Amino acid sequence: MDFTGLIAYPVTPFAADGTVAVGALTGLVDGLAASRVDAITVLGSSGSFAYLDRSERSLVARTAIGAVGGRLPVAVGISSVGTREVLDAAVDAQEAGAAGLVLSPVSYVPLTDDEVLAQVRAVCAATDLPVCLYNNPGTTQFDYSLQVVAELAALPQVVAFKDTAADAATFNARHAELAPLVPGSFSHGVSGDLLMMTGEVAADAWHSGPAALLPDYYARLRAAVLGKDQREIDRVRHVLGPLVDHAAGLRKISGLHLLARACGVAAGDPRPPLLPSPGSELRELGRLLDVLESEFDDR
Repeated sequence: MDFTGLIAYPVTPFAADGTVAVGALTGLVDGLAASRVDAITVLGSSGSFAYLDRSERSLVARTAIGAVGGRLPVAVGISSVGTREVLDAAVDAQEAGAAGLVLSPVSYVPLTDDEVLAQVRAVCAATDLPVCLYNNPGTTQFDYSLQVVAELAALPQVVAFKDTAADAATFNARHAELAPLVPGSFSHGVSGDLLMMTGEVAADAWHSGPAALLPDYYARLRAAVLGKDQREIDRVRHVLGPLVDHAAGLRKISGLHLLARACGVAAGDPRPPLLPSPGSELRELGRLLDVLESEFDDR
């Protein structure tokens, strides 16, 4: 797996009793495998990895990989507070048939460069799966320097970097600065849907939670960005942007579960202690979704 293209990060659906809704997850991932996304990653932030135990994470990975049936690469998020748990997740993912791993430097105490280097090296010693590093400083309080990324990119398994930035210009500058420091096949992808909605960030990959619910619209926008089709970029942004912007203004994870409901996906409520987003927001999400669908009813 090379972690390029449009990579969708689905929510983990929950049943009314709080357990993982295996049937809903199967349906969601099966639909994604038939869509225009290039790969799927389960157990990312969107997939509530932090609120699942080891057996549940293994269940999600096995269910998703089985539902896709080899039609698309399926990566598995292995982030956890402790390295022991990260390594357990890596081994479980490989046994489930994952095509790759996604790892962010999660810790109760923010990690140092040396600690991140040690953890990634430990993962690479425990598995031969390709690894995508994930820079999520707003959550982890660790911000990858490009020098650390370049050092880790020397490891054969580290093939990609899921990155973010304050704005499109900053991301594009980081992209240009990183390119000569890493192998030519290394994927530097963008995380942050509002960055994608600018229409100014192509990157090697788009990593997105909402794309798992709106895959064809995201694929349409990415194709326009790659093709430098400004007319189509503006057309898609005009109707997709407000929906993505509104969803981004809701509470993380909870907002995605509400967007899933608006899209007709039975994702249930997020797992406590997270509370559901206000039901009053559902009407506005539905309205914005209707506008989007009416613009592209030929899809």
